[in-house]
Amino acid sequence: MFLPNVTADMFENLEQTSWRRQHAGNAAARACEGWSMRFQVLGLVGAWVGDTQIEVRGSKMRTFLASLLLARGRVVSDARLMQMLWDEDLPSTTQAQIQTYASRLRSLLGAEARITRQPPGYRFEFLARDRVQLDLVEFETLAAQGSTALAEGRHAEASRLLRDALSRWNGPALGGVTDHLATVEQPSLEEARLTALESCIDAELALGEHQRLITDLTALIAAEPLRERPRMQLMSALHGSGRTADALAVYQDFRTALAELVGLDPSSELRELHQSILTSVPRTPRATITLWTRRQEGDPALPPEPSDFTGRAAETERACAVLSGSPGQAELPTACVVSGMNGVGKTTLAQRVTRLLTKRFPDRQLLVDLGGRHASPPGAGTVLDGLLARLGVPADRVPESTAAKVELYRRTLAGTKTLLILDDAHDERQVRPLLPSVPGCGVLITSRSLLATLEGTARITLGPFSPAESMQLLGRIIGVDRTTAEHRTALDIAEVCGHLPIAIRVCGSRLASRPHWSLRRLADRLRDPARVLDELRVGDLDVRERLLPSFAALSDDLRGAVLRLSALGPGTFHVRTAAELLRLSTVDAFDVLDELVAAHLLRPDPRAVDHYRLPELVHALALDQEQLCKVG
Repeated sequence: MFLPNVTADMFENLEQTSWRRQHAGNAAARACEGWSMRFQVLGLVGAWVGDTQIEVRGSKMRTFLASLLLARGRVVSDARLMQMLWDEDLPSTTQAQIQTYASRLRSLLGAEARITRQPPGYRFEFLARDRVQLDLVEFETLAAQGSTALAEGRHAEASRLLRDALSRWNGPALGGVTDHLATVEQPSLEEARLTALESCIDAELALGEHQRLITDLTALIAAEPLRERPRMQLMSALHGSGRTADALAVYQDFRTALAELVGLDPSSELRELHQSILTSVPRTPRATITLWTRRQEGDPALPPEPSDFTGRAAETERACAVLSGSPGQAELPTACVVSGMNGVGKTTLAQRVTRLLTKRFPDRQLLVDLGGRHASPPGAGTVLDGLLARLGVPADRVPESTAAKVELYRRTLAGTKTLLILDDAHDERQVRPLLPSVPGCGVLITSRSLLATLEGTARITLGPFSPAESMQLLGRIIGVDRTTAEHRTALDIAEVCGHLPIAIRVCGSRLASRPHWSLRRLADRLRDPARVLDELRVGDLDVRERLLPSFAALSDDLRGAVLRLSALGPGTFHVRTAAELLRLSTVDAFDVLDELVAAHLLRPDPRAVDHYRLPELVHALALDQEQLCKVG
């Protein structure tokens, strides 16, 4: 049959009508099944329906798809598509080929992702936007939220959001497209990524994570040698880690490079940073104090505990009994200290206990981050300023002296039923002025230290998980079927992790995000003690970062003792062996080992008198730090 004067637009409309009829049944079925579609442009351009990848093959097809996605629902003109697909080398059949790409994508993507012909071009729209994900939109949303949190001084939240945003990148943006599209669109996308990364580093520098960031910043500068902000961040990180000479050398190298390559001088902001380093001692920013208050329905809620909370039944019951005043306990202390090494779950336990005691302390529940992981945590006076502000005391009524602040703070709490959670306490001097000392109030303190000199305080030491608890947590994260199928390997993973909850959670998160991995594959990657800490990092969870503050807080002599003891491996050793290795008398060796036990970097062996063992991950940390010393 001959159809006179059939235009390209008419042909497109006829084709779309036929295609909609063909796929209507599939669309309804997918909607009933909770079907979802995901698109990627921050990496190799691609698409997925559910967990099934759609085969978008060839640079032209990827370019056509990416051009429509980047338009965010706007019409992309034929002229624009021609330029992105062929630049100036246009074939004679451009219009027909564009129609072919549109037709192929329709057949690949299904009915929910609709490509319509709208002169002068094409438009990409979705019938069910709540079931469609585009990694670029997710990145931009999270990056904007992280930038807002950074501007408002919520540094931990900013770090989490920005790291989450950066995790949306799976390689260079617009992978597999034509050079024409890449040349036009990649620079702005890469600039957005670098800006988010730099903001994330700003947040983490504010949290005092100087040493961890040095490697990342060095790599960033190698990739972007003329970018100024990473240079400033590296100078701050080096200076905050006590490497002031190296920080000053970074400035000199950058000034020379600028002069030789582009004939410019450093900015005034960079020169001011250089001058401040020259004229000051190494600086460590104060830890962020975050307060949550529960007084009525409209107030901010405490952060949620993990839905897969595991174990700790005895410790939870003990803390609740201490703070709630259960019958049969005489002279009940109103304060309870939960101590243990970083990553063992002290904060999570405190949040769980707080929820269980909501009715016991209905007036207020205050959670204060005391920043004990930092080299210079905030003093009691600074914390009291924040507490009094949250308790509604006007700034002009807050006295100057710490003693007067303590008195006002305790008067404000008098007659209330308030639970105060002092998280990550540094020492007794920081905590003692914060104790309410009034009837009806309770205090739950978490710390790496036992805080042994705090009077009238119950103490709970939180140790690693039992093997059964490790298996339970791992199973809750990755599914019991996987841990059951490879039970011996799952136990091997838990043992390498020293049954430390945060390490188990990192392993579980990595396996959950890689369902195609066997447990043996991860276990093999964890086998080398020299690289195990590199493997135990995912998202914003970093085992090395959690363990390092305990090691860094030691004296030079104790750090040296840990490095020497690491030669014995993570097994059990007798105190006499330690004395010989450390070249100390047995009495002095006992003192050193006891200090390391108090710092949760060494454990007494309960099965043998005068025997100790270096936990697996502390052994790995010691090897890591020993290598850094050799490089330095």
